[in-house]
Amino acid sequence: MVKSGALEPGTSGPCLDKYQPFPSAVWFKKNPHSPIVTVMGRRLAAEGCSAYKNGPGQQWTDADRASHAKWQRKLGNSCVDVDGWPGPTSWTKLHVPHT
Repeated sequence: MVKSGALEPGTSGPCLDKYQPFPSAVWFKKNPHSPIVTVMGRRLAAEGCSAYKNGPGQQWTDADRASHAKWQRKLGNSCVDVDGWPGPTSWTKLHVPHT
């Protein structure tokens, strides 16, 4: 175990079973259509990071990317690191539940 409470890579536990694993940066850049996108969008909205006009949907859109950029700023990332594309760190901190 890591001191922060995070699990070592390759291990499992209740926290990993509770949340959706990070799909990958490449997955997002392929403009996915998935319930994972909707659940992520709902979490972003719950965190006050919504750029949605009509709420999140299953198709990855510019509104999802803008919402995730708001989340990255909320996490304190520098301008260079705020690109709207989910990465493993920002994804893990968002606590996206399983679909």
